[in-house]
Amino acid sequence: MSAIDLDWISNATSTEEAFELTARLVAIRSYPGEELAVQQAVATWFTEQGLTSEIHEVAPDRPNVIVRIENGPGPTFLLNGHVDTVLADPGWTCDPWTGRREGDTFYGLGACDMKSGVAATMLATRALAQHRDAWSGTVLFASVVDEEAYSIGARALIADGLQADYCIVTEAAWAGPCLGAFGKYLVRMEGTGYAVHASWPQRGVNAAIEAAKFVATLDAVPIPAHPHIQGTQTVLSFQAGSAQYVVTTPAQATVLINRHTVPGETEASVLAAYQAHAEALGSAAAFSFTIDPPYYPSWEIDADHPFVQSFATAYASEAGTPPTYTHMGFGDMNLFATEAGIPTITFGPRGDNFHSADELVDLPSIAATTRVLLRTVAEVMPPVPGSAGE
Repeated sequence: MSAIDLDWISNATSTEEAFELTARLVAIRSYPGEELAVQQAVATWFTEQGLTSEIHEVAPDRPNVIVRIENGPGPTFLLNGHVDTVLADPGWTCDPWTGRREGDTFYGLGACDMKSGVAATMLATRALAQHRDAWSGTVLFASVVDEEAYSIGARALIADGLQADYCIVTEAAWAGPCLGAFGKYLVRMEGTGYAVHASWPQRGVNAAIEAAKFVATLDAVPIPAHPHIQGTQTVLSFQAGSAQYVVTTPAQATVLINRHTVPGETEASVLAAYQAHAEALGSAAAFSFTIDPPYYPSWEIDADHPFVQSFATAYASEAGTPPTYTHMGFGDMNLFATEAGIPTITFGPRGDNFHSADELVDLPSIAATTRVLLRTVAEVMPPVPGSAGE
């Protein structure tokens, strides 16, 4: 990039503007299912900046907000974030939506997960619209709903035909930009026995007991190894019998298993492993296995990928040190990387207390994230022919 490029990137925003925009978004409660007001605020801000938003309704009063900047031939770069938050923990020491600022730290619900990341992408999108001479191609801003629940916003974006060459999801990951993560399958096991009067249990097949044998030996189900990502499995719930008192042995038992997968695993391979384990028990009960929503395939991008190399250059230019990569978490980025097939990186401001009381974000890192986004775009998007940066 030229010196002119560095000048416009350095002046793209300030810590104070980034704080004000983040606080503006945090002030609007946006639990899953309640995102309309905050998405209207996102669209209004873009209107104030002279940019047009597309409103894509995913479900009643649950829209995605899209801003598309087409600037000649070239690749498409997706900047993505979600506006929904988890529910407020009762342990907050300030109002979760008013928030509290202490120097360069801002406490508020969604401050790091992930309204500060959305603010950074908004500011970056504005700067790219203002400096079209520095790059060519298409920049696609997408603020989506429902990431904290079922990712219906991201799934709708993909179903609408999303195509991009690069993607950064601005979840708070300043200290450890993420190049992959485990997948998540919610496995439902249904055990079927034969109900009898509980005075003569030997005459039937108690589904609760047979399902308990499966759960007690769950650790025997193999999980493939991976050099960067750890797969896990754990039981979330176990239900059998009737909620009403009856002297009858359970004919049905249901177990929900949270299964984190590694790259290379599929729905079929996960279900086959559980089915094989059930058959090895030699149980008189019958077992069946299915996948419940939400599901997220595991994903990974290689550190040597050209996009990652360009990001590393941009990050080092801003942070002064090369990035230390991680592989953790799951969410919309899993879907963009796998189902949409887009080279994806997770990177955003520095934050803490995810899904906890007194969630916080480091304010200077929001503006710094904006600059890293701009530097990365400038690295991978060709300059306009004939411009100073060509």
